[in-house]
Amino acid sequence: MYFVNWQREISIVEMNGKKVVVKRNKLSKNLHDYLLVISYSILSILLAHPSAPPELGSKMTLNEGFEMREKLQLLGIPTPSLISITSSMLIEDFIAGGNLHQVLSNGRNSSLAFNAGIITGRLHKSGYSFIDNKSQNYLVTSSRQVLRTDLAFIQKRDSIFAISMDIGSFLGSLLGLDCKKYEEIENAFYAGYYSEVKARIPYLSLILRNILGFGLSFSSNWIQNILQGPDKLLSYRRKFGFSVKSP
Repeated sequence: MYFVNWQREISIVEMNGKKVVVKRNKLSKNLHDYLLVISYSILSILLAHPSAPPELGSKMTLNEGFEMREKLQLLGIPTPSLISITSSMLIEDFIAGGNLHQVLSNGRNSSLAFNAGIITGRLHKSGYSFIDNKSQNYLVTSSRQVLRTDLAFIQKRDSIFAISMDIGSFLGSLLGLDCKKYEEIENAFYAGYYSEVKARIPYLSLILRNILGFGLSFSSNWIQNILQGPDKLLSYRRKFGFSVKSP
């Protein structure tokens, strides 16, 4: 199952004998995009890490295009094969396993979260950030390979805020899961990320995880997952260089 996208109408059709995914812009896409970048800027200011908003318009189409996907492939970040793209529509290969959020929700596949952490770390090492890095933006193949889709907001940016947005939006999208399952997934993501960047994970990402999780996955589990004790932070500090002090 593909994530219900708030910016695009998504349909699965057959083309030349194989299934493909067709993503068409919704009429409200521009409004949603502006709301997102405004929220990004306001949040960065409120958290004392002012950051310029992601670029919109033609930049978003370029991010989804062939050249960007080739660049990501060279970085070791696989994406679904792109078939065609215009400013209003995108067609790419259908990935049968569905999105990562769904797969993690239905079972304990923490190795997949580890792979998502590796992908996020590889992008950060190159000086880029996804900005919108929720787990629904990853797809899982039938052979359990993790792919990255929905690339429109990628920016050449390596600020503490941009990095923290990527970590926080991924984990925030999963805060609605059962606490034990979430902890296993979180540990795996951090381990995968740290294996690539070999740098401390900013405390700001934890704050953003909690804020973004309220909108992405609010539930009773969200409350329990954000109320983890200080022993957990100290454990992360030992394993991943996780700083209990804001940079």
